[in-house]
Amino acid sequence: MKLRRPSPFIGTVIVLLILLAGGFVSIKEHLLVKRTDPETTAMTATELTDTASVSSPAPDSAHDAEGARALSELAVSLLQHDAAVIDGENSLVSPLSVANALGLAANGAKGTTLAQMEQVLGLDVVSLNEYLATQRLHGPADGTESEPSVSLSNSIWIRDTPDFEANEAFLQTAASWYDASVFSAPFDATTIKDINAWVEDGTDGMIDEMLPADQEIPERAMLYLVNALAFEGAWKDPVDDAFVETASFTRKDGSIEDAELMLCLEDRYLELDVNSGAAATDEATSAAIPDAQRLTGFMKPYQGGTYAFVALLPPEGMTVEQTLGCLDGDVLAELLENPWYNPVDAYLPKFSYDTEMELVDTLGSLGMADALDPDRADFSGVGSGVPLYISRVLHKTHIEVDQEGTSAAAATAVETEAGSSAPGEPLEPKTVRLDRPFIYLIVDTTANTLLFLGAYMGA
Repeated sequence: MKLRRPSPFIGTVIVLLILLAGGFVSIKEHLLVKRTDPETTAMTATELTDTASVSSPAPDSAHDAEGARALSELAVSLLQHDAAVIDGENSLVSPLSVANALGLAANGAKGTTLAQMEQVLGLDVVSLNEYLATQRLHGPADGTESEPSVSLSNSIWIRDTPDFEANEAFLQTAASWYDASVFSAPFDATTIKDINAWVEDGTDGMIDEMLPADQEIPERAMLYLVNALAFEGAWKDPVDDAFVETASFTRKDGSIEDAELMLCLEDRYLELDVNSGAAATDEATSAAIPDAQRLTGFMKPYQGGTYAFVALLPPEGMTVEQTLGCLDGDVLAELLENPWYNPVDAYLPKFSYDTEMELVDTLGSLGMADALDPDRADFSGVGSGVPLYISRVLHKTHIEVDQEGTSAAAATAVETEAGSSAPGEPLEPKTVRLDRPFIYLIVDTTANTLLFLGAYMGA
């Protein structure tokens, strides 16, 4: 894998397409002032963001704990409903990306539409705005030799037509809390090119086509709310070639394939009783867990100590799908907050893949039905003139894991703590061998904010 900043990467983007129940959408010309940045002059779309009038909020950690649990709950719900997992295929979602795109829309929702969106997102819209802004502002914008690089950006694309007035308060909220760029565009082939170029830039080239270039934008499509998220980070401890072996990986259907397993010597072990949701933190609590209910895992840190890759191996005889059915936001929080400081011989396969999914049906089943219904949706906060509803939510992801790094991040300084055992009482290493389907996370360990949740089922 060729590294561009510190090392490996993960990227994701979500596009939220809002369609009209009838009529067309445009934007007040006096609301925003066109930017003249060199990066945007090549676009056909006109950027209208008024940077001078936008005041960015200061980071506030007041919602970190509830926000982290809300993102974890959203991620588990999305993965539980993904047909790929059920079919034994790889899957990956970014709850942080989904929450940003839907958060933009929620700021224009009212009544039961807003209430349902808040229920699915796990926070009221004011708290959501504050939490997501803090996650964007506190992370490293550019990677250094000792820190990963995290890039998160938002944009709003509005069809250029005179029949609808965008709400100034909605656009101001999007710019202030989400740092969203606003574009007026003709919604033709040039708009597809512009959106795809914006996404490619926002994901460091990892996703280069969000909207199919060979398809037209639907005639009644009026808004795109787009989020792009990219992560690049090197392992705190890279894996030497001598610690890579070719081994068997058993897929869900029992078929066996070759995999390159990397031996990682870690010091944060995870263990959970999937039936009770209780995390084991020592040998005594571990002994009480029946083997058939024992989920095991480990945390592998990235440089800088802020992000980590977390791997979770289902109990023997239990599928990833069944294991996900035992998890929720609270259980994940319980597990991440209670690592067991013990040596771990962790065997992690190299892997790389892309995913694409449509989330409308899933979001509807989770309780966000009104926002997706042209007769019941209330997005009057977006603007006036015609009713809007959400018709599509597209989600694409990319991940790559190798000896130098992984599409994930998380790490606290555990080596000092791992070496704090009483002299003369060496701890027996645990072994977690990921040679069958497993679940993995990428987390910001400062508040256990979940950037990505995935399931690896095999090459």
